[in-house]
Amino acid sequence: MTARPLRFSRFQALTVFSGAVAAFMLVAAAVVMVPAVELTDARVNIWVHAHALPVAIELMLVISFLGAPSTLTAVTAAIASVLMYRHQYRQSIVLLAVVVGGNLLNVGLKHLLHRGRPAIEDPLLMLPTYSFPSGHAMAATVFYGLAAAYAVTHLRSRHLAQSAILAAVIMITLVCVSRVYLGVHYLSDVIAGLAEGIAWLVVSLTALEYVSDRGKISADGRENSNS
Repeated sequence: MTARPLRFSRFQALTVFSGAVAAFMLVAAAVVMVPAVELTDARVNIWVHAHALPVAIELMLVISFLGAPSTLTAVTAAIASVLMYRHQYRQSIVLLAVVVGGNLLNVGLKHLLHRGRPAIEDPLLMLPTYSFPSGHAMAATVFYGLAAAYAVTHLRSRHLAQSAILAAVIMITLVCVSRVYLGVHYLSDVIAGLAEGIAWLVVSLTALEYVSDRGKISADGRENSNS
């Protein structure tokens, strides 16, 4: 099956990237400077915690696991190993770099802003790490966004490609919801993580497109030299 190239103009990529960065900065500034945001975040967490259902909690734990940076990094490493086996070294290295790089960026932002986790009475989970921005939201956006982009370029059926995009959007949304539902993130944390993920996804797709183009140029050069 021949892959169709996924192309974005520089203007499109820059527009989405700039919008995501601006959204992240706006949320970060609001969290730090606007007390009403902190109050609203706390109220949302308290309400969700009070209405949480045991069955929904178990489901959210599974969804959260499927969006965990550690889980998605492990899956990415396995995919990169397959690409290495198929001698697609550049794609493998770039894929690992964008996923691991996104995780490192998120950790750096957490330590820069050092926002504590939600303080809830009788919490479902307790984590020692910082809260803002959500690493799960960021990792899920990058991983499932890349998966959707791969589907668009490799599936011949337009309906299947659209279904893949919809599935990615639903999965990313569920991961974001799960983090608030489990009481380990504020609403603003996941919004910021989503914005961060979108910005990094644009960087990732641009890098993968560049590597793909370089590979085609190298392959064409070898063919011309052998002819």
